[in-house]
Amino acid sequence: MIPLDYLRAVRRRGEVKPLYLSDESPAAAVLEAVRRSATLGEFRKAVEALGWDRKLAGGLAHIVEQLAKVEEVDTRLVAKVRLEVFKASAAAGYALAPEDRERVFQAAAAKLRMDVAEVKRLFSKAYEENRAILQPPDLTPGDLLRLYNLSLIQTLLFKSLWVRAKLPNDPPLVKTLVRAVKGLRLMYTAEEAGGQLALHFDGPASALRQTERYGTRLAKLVPYIAAASSWSLEAEVKLGDRIYHFRESSQTAPPLASKPPTADEFDSYVEQEFYRQVSRVCPVEREPEVLVVEGRVYIPDFKIGDLYIEVVGFWTPDYLRRKYEKVVKVGKPLLVLVDEELAMSTWKQLLPNVVLYKGRPRLEDVYRYIKPHCRRQ
Repeated sequence: MIPLDYLRAVRRRGEVKPLYLSDESPAAAVLEAVRRSATLGEFRKAVEALGWDRKLAGGLAHIVEQLAKVEEVDTRLVAKVRLEVFKASAAAGYALAPEDRERVFQAAAAKLRMDVAEVKRLFSKAYEENRAILQPPDLTPGDLLRLYNLSLIQTLLFKSLWVRAKLPNDPPLVKTLVRAVKGLRLMYTAEEAGGQLALHFDGPASALRQTERYGTRLAKLVPYIAAASSWSLEAEVKLGDRIYHFRESSQTAPPLASKPPTADEFDSYVEQEFYRQVSRVCPVEREPEVLVVEGRVYIPDFKIGDLYIEVVGFWTPDYLRRKYEKVVKVGKPLLVLVDEELAMSTWKQLLPNVVLYKGRPRLEDVYRYIKPHCRRQ
């Protein structure tokens, strides 16, 4: 993401649209500049010398700096060194000549019990421009262009009041997105719309007119949304005193950097073992589709025919309560596998199709439940 000062956007008739980059040559020039620069200061001067639009050059350079490996310094030690140098300088009077400055550094080094060269080096590191570029980012101009265009959308959403997205019913993608939403402490509601999922994202305190505080977090969802095969995005953005609408989709957006779903791994050993056993005798789908239960996303663990299967492992009482509330509202054929170390009496009383297991579900215990559905494959 880039600072709001570098946002390039066109506002017209209540709509706002980022001014995307379509030509890779500016990105190539900025990457060439960073590869030829030893310090951040040299890089910034090289970019400034290109003579481009300040927002375009600054935005590209900001992304490159974020991804470059830059010399790290101990800021507390730097502050300590500078304080001792200033003290030595004050004691010696104005150090106008090179030999006078050398004596100041020597005095400070003696006080700090450090090498004079190290004191001089740390003294200069208080300024970010003096920090060395250890490794430029490993990007092609195309990579940087995609990151820049994505950053324009994200930066625009800094001022968003809410964000709405439409995505395909793709369980791995939606699961990754919902995890990101929870990690960012945002809220969402979901509904099915024309074979797609419509998700509305918001902050928990939006009713208190504090929605802008969530803008940065909402912006972080864009790479997950852009990873979908098809998507659309809508937001209400407050710029100055006016509110604008922003609309974008996979059909109209330029190439964007995205964050694809994480590797397809099982959530637990129990699920993995269940899948291994059952798939030998019956076709089984893992995380088959996204169901919407009262505005929340629910992704069953497995599906055999039209039978959904949920594996409930050991967790906290609150998690189990919420899991139960979600499961009973599905309204579809459902088999629940429950670790018997949980409150098994409660589960057996409330749900008709419950199989208890100890350690891991056994095929012989669940086969009579899944057999009729295997036949319908």
